[in-house]
Amino acid sequence: MDAGRALQDVVVALAVIASAVYVFRTRFPGTARRLRGWIAIRLVDSGSPMFGKIGRRLAPAPRAQDACGSCDGCEPKR
Repeated sequence: MDAGRALQDVVVALAVIASAVYVFRTRFPGTARRLRGWIAIRLVDSGSPMFGKIGRRLAPAPRAQDACGSCDGCEPKR
């Protein structure tokens, strides 16, 4: 396989992964939020300062108490 074909395969794979992440985040926002929280907790608790910093950036923002958290449509506007 030549280098051009390998690069094309990598670009297509990245596009497919990005599309899958977008669909997951838009169709299942509650699950995506819980998954981000779960991953962030594991990274912060790893003990590594670099992973801790990444985990804090990845952690979802705290949500309001009166919203269900599934679509952010009924949250009060700030």
